[in-house]
Amino acid sequence: MSSELRLGLAGARFGEKHAAAFSQVDGVILAAISDPDESRRQALVDEYEIKRAFDTYDEMLEAGELDAVVICLPTALHERSVSAAFDAGLHVLCEKPPAVSESEMSKIVSSAGFCGKTYMWARQQRFSPAIAKAREIIERGEIGEAYRGESSWQWAWWPFENDNWRGNRDNGGGALLDIGIHMIDSVWYPMGCPDPVEAMASRHSLFLDGRVPDRDEVAEDSVYGMLRFKNGSSMSFSAAFFGHFEGEKEPWGSPSNFGIQLFGTSGSLDLAKGHRVVAQQPEIVSTSYADGPSDESDWFLAQAQEFVDAIREEREPLNDGKQGLTLMRMLDALALSAKEKRAIHIKATRSLDDLFGGL
Repeated sequence: MSSELRLGLAGARFGEKHAAAFSQVDGVILAAISDPDESRRQALVDEYEIKRAFDTYDEMLEAGELDAVVICLPTALHERSVSAAFDAGLHVLCEKPPAVSESEMSKIVSSAGFCGKTYMWARQQRFSPAIAKAREIIERGEIGEAYRGESSWQWAWWPFENDNWRGNRDNGGGALLDIGIHMIDSVWYPMGCPDPVEAMASRHSLFLDGRVPDRDEVAEDSVYGMLRFKNGSSMSFSAAFFGHFEGEKEPWGSPSNFGIQLFGTSGSLDLAKGHRVVAQQPEIVSTSYADGPSDESDWFLAQAQEFVDAIREEREPLNDGKQGLTLMRMLDALALSAKEKRAIHIKATRSLDDLFGGL
């Protein structure tokens, strides 16, 4: 591969954040974009001087002259889109959640292994100072043994009136896959990605009726779950598209409540505030462990750089396929627990050799 990386973007709505990031990475050429909305894709062509524009993803791949793609399409299209990119000999960065299910994610990981191309799933929050430094603090044992985590993200109202696939279960929508994955990974990743062994969850569809055409396909709009890990640690999380509470408004206009805490045997971390807390009688000592909240665009830029570096250095990226597979295994188990109203045992993630025969 030449020193230049020709990049294609699939999906203009969320692809705009990636375009802004990759436009700042040395050696990356924004070579193509696909989106059925002509005005939306043309806006990015004009803003970032993208070379070519296409109505469909398939047309963009067939036109060739690409080295990698960023996939920002509805979740139900991820496995097919990633496989098509691998067939075209391209490296892939795919938006979260990486797939609809563990079985689809297993196909993606196997395909990546067979074709020898870089695969990375996107979660820019891993590159935020609060989460990245929390992982370093825990790895160094600065809060003792991390034994418990809690996370929550609640929205006051549904912000996707014109994006109803997010409320459709068959299309990969719902609070668990869409925002629950953020809450799980915001604890699981700083804790060192321990092996999960058990999941328990409840979920509800209280407010989405009437916003998704087929009631049988309505996904959950709120979810609460717990995960237990092989090393003895555990976590709980909640995520909701709807709720009755006050909070700061998100960029899309909905007020929200957001919190992440990690507890160790000699201290705790509040990742939403970037604070380290030690309960030391007779007082509580709270100090900042991360610089003030950085802009999300910085996280996207760091993620883009990691993807490009992984390709050039021929190594696994930070958000690798095996971690994505384990996350999908947890999400599947949580969904099954909510459906069957019981705790679900989680099998260990197989090695890459197991997935594609050690070839």
